[in-house]
Amino acid sequence: MAANTLETLPPNARSLAEESLTWTDQYWDPANALLALDSEDLDGPVHHSVRNSSWYALGLFMRNREGDHERALRTFNAVLDYQFDEPGTPYHGTWYRSPQEAHPPADAIVWRHYDPNWRQFIGTTLMLTLEEFSDRLPADLIARIDRAIELAIEGEPKDRCAPHYTNIALMKAALMTWAGKRYNRPEWFTEGEEFGQAAYDVFARYGTFHEYNSPTYYGVNFYALALWRRYAVSEQLATHGAKMEAALWRDVGAFYHAGLGNVAGPYSRTYGMDMRKYGALLGMAIWLAVGRDLAPFPYADGMFAHGHDFVFGPPIALVGTEVPADTLPHLHAFQDERTVERRLPTDHDRVASAWIGKDVILGAESLRFTSKDLGIVPNLDSPQYHPVTLHWARPDGGVAWMRLRHLGPVEARAEAGKLTMIGQFLPMAAQRYGEMHRSYVFEITSSEGDDVSADQWKLQGLTVHVQSNLPAPDISIDGDMIYVTYLLPEEQSHAEIELTV
Repeated sequence: MAANTLETLPPNARSLAEESLTWTDQYWDPANALLALDSEDLDGPVHHSVRNSSWYALGLFMRNREGDHERALRTFNAVLDYQFDEPGTPYHGTWYRSPQEAHPPADAIVWRHYDPNWRQFIGTTLMLTLEEFSDRLPADLIARIDRAIELAIEGEPKDRCAPHYTNIALMKAALMTWAGKRYNRPEWFTEGEEFGQAAYDVFARYGTFHEYNSPTYYGVNFYALALWRRYAVSEQLATHGAKMEAALWRDVGAFYHAGLGNVAGPYSRTYGMDMRKYGALLGMAIWLAVGRDLAPFPYADGMFAHGHDFVFGPPIALVGTEVPADTLPHLHAFQDERTVERRLPTDHDRVASAWIGKDVILGAESLRFTSKDLGIVPNLDSPQYHPVTLHWARPDGGVAWMRLRHLGPVEARAEAGKLTMIGQFLPMAAQRYGEMHRSYVFEITSSEGDDVSADQWKLQGLTVHVQSNLPAPDISIDGDMIYVTYLLPEEQSHAEIELTV
């Protein structure tokens, strides 16, 4: 396979990789040969980012301008210096998130003391480096990279990543099948292929992912599915990957409003509410499809919200994506008013719905427990989980939004011009979440002249009529956000709220 440099990439991929690299250059620290970026994983100010530095080093090989080769070699060697080679520990084979963080203690807790997913993120980056640029690597670095990939696979517990943990599962299957062939480890190839089949089976049941509608992790999914098509050396995964990639793009197209630059909720995991204002990997995938000018991605010279993910530009540009012809019109411009509904894979009854209007998009998730166990549900207590959402166009050309925060499930539905939701008081949820389980908080972006009351939200560009069986809400403003907070009284078993636009 010929190496893909910036010059050989399609125009949209080239512009993404080039702009990402130019933006990232300012954060490379020559003293440490790593990127100095703010980290969401660690307390404190600026840290050097090990994972993101591997993405940058790959991009330097793609750009290959004066000084890039030497910088890439230094950066890869620095990344490899921070891998854990400690058999018998739960973090064996993964990497420090930053050289500034402490070594994990003997009783290391996942996510607090280490991130196991770095095995897949950095592992697949190293895989791409060997595939595309081995002819530029000295023999000793090739040996180090080979050893690092082997450590990443050896250190990954078989039961650590479930097939429904979509973005990591897809990368794991690609890495294991590829490594199984390269290192003559047929057991790795078989395990990777079987695991990939299990991930596909989760998807195939409803044609959706358990980790649903995530503007960040959908971008990782597109990257991983491209790995299935191009590098996984498995005909089975290549076939499944192409099917999932096309189906995922069609799902994105159904929920996407090009004029507003966002997919409608609900969101299983999101780091922001407006892709035009923060670094969402889906925004970069759309960039690959339709170009920079139509992509919902910030223009910024310096750091911006979740900007560290912009460093992922070179890897996703390198592998590319394939968008079905019937989806491309939705990525270019708003097409038609529509209602969308998807049943999602889960232990419980879970349905996502959305309404895409000319200037408004609504999103809702209905989650009904089918047992007394909370079971496998997506981040109910996470700030990334938004089961009820609203976006609309402001008169000044901007985009405003609303989201619901609630600790527990809601049965919500989006239809033409209306959001309805029912929240049940569940003792098992109250035991986990405490009194916050009775709270329903609508967060609304605030503009000058907004007038919010119990039964009506008069917002710039939109009026929302409200009906509820709850006592009048507490309404407060903090900075550029309005908070409308309802509390479920102890004598009531359920909350009912209806929003009409």
